[in-house]
Amino acid sequence: MNKKVNNMKKLIILFIIAITSCQNNSGNQPKDLRIIDVEGGVGKGRLVKLSEIAESIEYIPLETNSNTMVGKIHNNRIYYENGLFYMMEPNRSIVIFNSKGKYFNKINKLGRGPQEYDGVSDIDIDLRTGNIHIMTHNRILEYSVDGVFVKVVNFQNNPILNDQILNKVQKIGNNFFLLAHITKRTKHSGFIIDSASNILKSIYYPESQYEIYKRSPDLIMQPISFMHKENVRLIKGYSQEILSIREDFRIDTAYILNYGKYSVDLNNSSHLLSRAPYIWPRFKIFESDQYLFMFFHVGPLADKPAKMIGTRGNQYDYQHDCSFFNKRTGEFQFIHQPEINQLGFVEDFEGGPAVWPKYVSSDGYLITYLYAHEFKAHAETHEVSERFKQIAHSLKDTDNPVIVRVKLKQ
Repeated sequence: MNKKVNNMKKLIILFIIAITSCQNNSGNQPKDLRIIDVEGGVGKGRLVKLSEIAESIEYIPLETNSNTMVGKIHNNRIYYENGLFYMMEPNRSIVIFNSKGKYFNKINKLGRGPQEYDGVSDIDIDLRTGNIHIMTHNRILEYSVDGVFVKVVNFQNNPILNDQILNKVQKIGNNFFLLAHITKRTKHSGFIIDSASNILKSIYYPESQYEIYKRSPDLIMQPISFMHKENVRLIKGYSQEILSIREDFRIDTAYILNYGKYSVDLNNSSHLLSRAPYIWPRFKIFESDQYLFMFFHVGPLADKPAKMIGTRGNQYDYQHDCSFFNKRTGEFQFIHQPEINQLGFVEDFEGGPAVWPKYVSSDGYLITYLYAHEFKAHAETHEVSERFKQIAHSLKDTDNPVIVRVKLKQ
């Protein structure tokens, strides 16, 4: 009898363990780390210290003399790959410095010759060679870091490409990805071409977006593309998918942007007004091994709207928020503004201005810059490190910019 009772007790205990195990498993399903919960981040913005996502920061003054003057960096076009900083001046010269800030070379091939560029739509740096790709309205020219012409890709020779609005180039393997804008004549969001301008892969807009565009051609549907390592990432118009395009042309869904109730309805043009309570990505996106750095239009949804200073000195509410996504934990975070007219992370290493990327290198460095007069002014009005003070003291207002190089956590 006792044996039967003991067996019954063992069965009951095993049954309870099994039920508990099932309950625990159902409540701990693995999180889909592709989903970026933008909706869940609304109303939960906070100040974020740079040390949360970075290991260190360096301020690198660029060498300044009569032959190396940079002046203004055009449209924030700064790049860092293979130990070299590349930046474009308003006159479309490309000035190159090494990782210590020493002058390396200046390339100016502006002109109408067969080995020259007559304008610049975009720049791309070859991650393998360090060569520079200059995209004009109808071709791509490649130069070595020494300024030697390598080759030209005349995509105007392809009648399909000649009928597109193309304004961004990215090297993918031995080929090129060209970002396209939707028009009445085409519904492509991008192409992969080879060096002979042959189309190897066409990427289309979602059919639903194209139908809306045909009815409302004034609607701006601007795709966004960026690189992670040697893969192209692509958002097709107002799609909520971030696609990953590989060297072998395979396309996967890298991330899904969950806007939830804040999703834009393209059939309602009021959703795209500046102060509309809807969310969509804006400007450049950057990706490192652990993080995505993104700007979003948030309008009145910002729980603490950023304050910026206009060109006439007027203060206004900024309609966009910085944010980052931790690819390993799945955390999405809107970032509060550290102080008026600054955006990004609180610089808690040296006490410098807020940090936000203008480029992220393939080896995990966040890159931005400060003009010399901005650097000096910050040192005079904020508590900064002795190192920061020393650099500020060594600068003249007319010196070349100071590069900010941040080593991101891996």
